[in-house]
Amino acid sequence: MSTDIGAAHDFAERQVRIVDVAQRQIGIVRWRGDFYALSNICSHQGGPLCRGVLSGRLGATAPGEIVLDDTVPLIACPWHGWEFDVRTGRAILDPTLRVRTYPVRVAAGRVILDLDRVGAENVLASEA
Repeated sequence: MSTDIGAAHDFAERQVRIVDVAQRQIGIVRWRGDFYALSNICSHQGGPLCRGVLSGRLGATAPGEIVLDDTVPLIACPWHGWEFDVRTGRAILDPTLRVRTYPVRVAAGRVILDLDRVGAENVLASEA
């Protein structure tokens, strides 16, 4: 089931917008021009994942240094801080744990969500 969830320009860059589709809450993320869609239910303990903090991934190249990898969008659940890669749904601390992701695309300036297919890496670049 493909669903038009709104105009691409209505989705702010680096923000999560929660939409209700087919009795599901799905977070839509626009990050560096690409769109991602993931369940609003944290697989750790069922928290409202998409109400958490969205950011790039922090890493280190040497002791005492912190580097922000802006190419990897992460979302942290507001309940316990579990972080998930928005692109794949995989948890950072335990890659065997993941949240459901959905294919999302932009066609003719509209954001289209496909609930029929589910997978670990359902990411399509925007065509906007």
